[in-house]
Amino acid sequence: MSLHISECKQINSHCSQTTEDQVNPPQSVTENKCELRKEVKDIIKNFDSVFSKDKYDVGALRVEPQRIVLNSDLPVSLRPYRTSPVEEQEIKSQVEKLLQAGLIKESNSPYSSPVTLAFKRDEGKKTRLCIDFRKLNALCKLDSEPLPLMDSLLDKLSKAKIFSSLDLASGYWHVPIHPKDTEKLAFCTNFGLYEWCRLPFGIKVAPAIFNRLIRRILTKYKIDFACNYFDDIIVYSSSELEHWKHLKTIFEICEKENIKLKLSKCVFAQTKISFLGYEIEQGKVSPNNADIETIKKLQPPTNVKELQRFLGSVNVYNKFIPQYAKLRYPLNQLLKKDVKFNWTNECQDAFDKLKETLTTKPVLNLFNPDVTCHVFVDASQKSVGAVLKQPDASDILHPIAYHSRTLRDYEKNYAITELECLAIVDALDKFYYYLHGQKFVIHTDHAALVWLKNVKNLRGRLFRWSLKLSMFDYEIKYQKGCTNIEADMLSRHPVSHHLQHAVHLLDINEIKTQQKMIISVDLSIMKLKM
Repeated sequence: MSLHISECKQINSHCSQTTEDQVNPPQSVTENKCELRKEVKDIIKNFDSVFSKDKYDVGALRVEPQRIVLNSDLPVSLRPYRTSPVEEQEIKSQVEKLLQAGLIKESNSPYSSPVTLAFKRDEGKKTRLCIDFRKLNALCKLDSEPLPLMDSLLDKLSKAKIFSSLDLASGYWHVPIHPKDTEKLAFCTNFGLYEWCRLPFGIKVAPAIFNRLIRRILTKYKIDFACNYFDDIIVYSSSELEHWKHLKTIFEICEKENIKLKLSKCVFAQTKISFLGYEIEQGKVSPNNADIETIKKLQPPTNVKELQRFLGSVNVYNKFIPQYAKLRYPLNQLLKKDVKFNWTNECQDAFDKLKETLTTKPVLNLFNPDVTCHVFVDASQKSVGAVLKQPDASDILHPIAYHSRTLRDYEKNYAITELECLAIVDALDKFYYYLHGQKFVIHTDHAALVWLKNVKNLRGRLFRWSLKLSMFDYEIKYQKGCTNIEADMLSRHPVSHHLQHAVHLLDINEIKTQQKMIISVDLSIMKLKM
C-alpha cells in the first residue's frame, strides 16, 4: 500500500497546536484517511519537545564541547564592515535574539571577524546574518572527518518503500564550543564585540564536526533505518507499520540527545522523496526536477567559464548519461590550455545531446545487494564503456549505473583484445563497491575474452589484468554485438537515448558484419599471445 503525506506547513505557534489544515491529507490511501492523518498528528503531539518553536529554539547536543584548533596563536582581528541604518537595525535585532537564546555572549576577545547580511531567498531581502570567517578559516587546522559518499547513502534506500525527511533546526547551533575556544569565534559589529558559544555557520571545520557528531549518535543507537547528510536525516522503512516504529525510535533519540527539528521542513511518510539532489521512489532514482529544469534552460556557453559551469552542472548526473565521456569529448577540447574558444557544430551537437539525455528524465534502479549483478562492457578505438544492471522480480535487467571514458593516448595503441579487457578492468574498478565479495556476470561481445580466466601463459598487460580480475568472483558470457547494444553504444556511438528503454539502434547488419571481423581478428591475436 502506498501512503503519501504532504509536507507539513509552517506552524506559527507551538507544535502541539497542529490542526487538521497543517497536515495535508494523503494523496493516495487505501485505508481510512482520517486515521492516517491522525497517525501524523499523534506522533507530532507525542514528541512535542522535539520540534523547535522558532529559529532560536535549538537544542544543545549532549556531547563534549568541541575544540576549534588553529595553526597559529596570532589572533585574527578585523574592523567591522560599514552598513546602512536599515542593515544595522536588522543586525542589532538578530544579535539581541542570539544573546537571549544563549547562542552568543558579549566578548573582549583579541579575535574579531566582521559581520554582514546576505540575501535570503525565501524572504527576498538581506536578512541572513553571516560572519566573514575567511581570515580565521585560513588558520583552521584541517579536520579529516570523511564526508558521506552520496552513492553509499543512496544504496541504503534500495529496499525502502516509505520515507520521512527530518530537518534539524539551525543544525550547527546544536554543537557546544569549548570555553577555551569561544574567543576565536568572536565577531564585530558597529555596536559591539560578541563571540559564539555554539558552532556557527561559516567556519571551515563546521561541516566535519557536525556530521561526525550526528553520525556517532546514530551509530551509538545502532540505527540501520536512517542516515544523515549533515542536518538532513532520512528515515526509511519497508512498510507503514515499520515506519511509524522507526519514527518513534528516532524521536526518542532526539529527546535523549537534545536534538530539535524544524517541523515546517520535515516530510513524513512519503513513497517518493527528494534527497541529495535526487528523487527516490520504489527502488529507483532519478535527477531532481528542479535541477533538470535549470539545465534545460541553459543557453550555449560563449566562453570557457560558462562551459565549465555547464559541465559542472551536468557532471553531477554523469552516472545517468550513457556515452558521457564520448559526448563531452568535443567540449573538453575547448578547456585545453592555449586553445581558442570556437563553438563548432560538433560542440553544439554535444551540448544538445547532453541536455536532451538529462531532460528526458532518466531513471536508474538503486543497487540491491541481494540480487546478482550483470556488467555489460565494450570498447572502441576511442573509449571504453560499461553498464551495471540487476534483474527485477520478472528477471528483466534494469540499469544501476553507466560508465564511460575516453582512451588515453597510449591506450589507443592497444590491440582490440587488450581494449576489450581494459573495458572489463575499468568497469570493475568503477563498480568495485557493488561487485567485490559477490558473484556476478560479465557480458562482452568479444568472444576471445570468454576464456580469459582459464588461459595460461598470458604475458604483459593481459597477465597483469588477469591477476587483478582474480580477486573477483565472476563469470564471463559472450554476447553478440547486436544484443550488447547498450554498452556498445557507450564506447562507439554518441547517440542520446532514454536510460531505461530501447535506443535508436544502429543498423543490425552493419554491427553483425563488424562483429564477425573483430572476432576473427581477435582470435588470431589471442593465439599469437598464447
